[in-house]
Amino acid sequence: MGVVLSLLLFCMTGVVGTALAEDAAGAKIEALLPPNPGAEVCYARVYDADHLKRHPKQRVTEMIFSLRYLTFEENEDGTPEEANYQYWFTLAAKLRGNPEMHYANGACGSSSGVIGCGVECDGGGIELEPRADGDLLARLERDGGEGFIRLTPGCGDEEGVTLEAGEDDKVFKLPKVPEATCNAMQAEFAKRLE
Repeated sequence: MGVVLSLLLFCMTGVVGTALAEDAAGAKIEALLPPNPGAEVCYARVYDADHLKRHPKQRVTEMIFSLRYLTFEENEDGTPEEANYQYWFTLAAKLRGNPEMHYANGACGSSSGVIGCGVECDGGGIELEPRADGDLLARLERDGGEGFIRLTPGCGDEEGVTLEAGEDDKVFKLPKVPEATCNAMQAEFAKRLE
């Protein structure tokens, strides 16, 4: 009886521990952006000449990152289906020697204590790390390896570029900025998709 009780307690602890780990991971993205329909948070940075001089291999000269909590389907009465809410990101970046803004977007989620955002069609992605000072670290390094993100408005778009984790393109520190910055970026992205 003691062994059965011990196994039962062990299994319950494992289940509770797993549930707590999943709750902690979910709590991390919810702390970054509470799951309220239409909620948005915006981060952006234009890298100045001094920074780029100190990081000569950094390709990114400007980055804007938007995280939103959206719904994609509605009930028959027009109200959003709760199960269809999800975190969605849009990233815009300018690269050295190319004045054009490049875009990526997709879904975000969290697991094992990591917030990840991915681009469909094997377009890579980024990991997010909120900082205590309110800034956001966007990492191209994934699971300790070098990652990438495809900057293109759709699958199979030949005009896109791939941003790979390089010596100076691994982690981007982005300060929080007014939502108007991301709203303008979203409007430009929508025009590009037309």
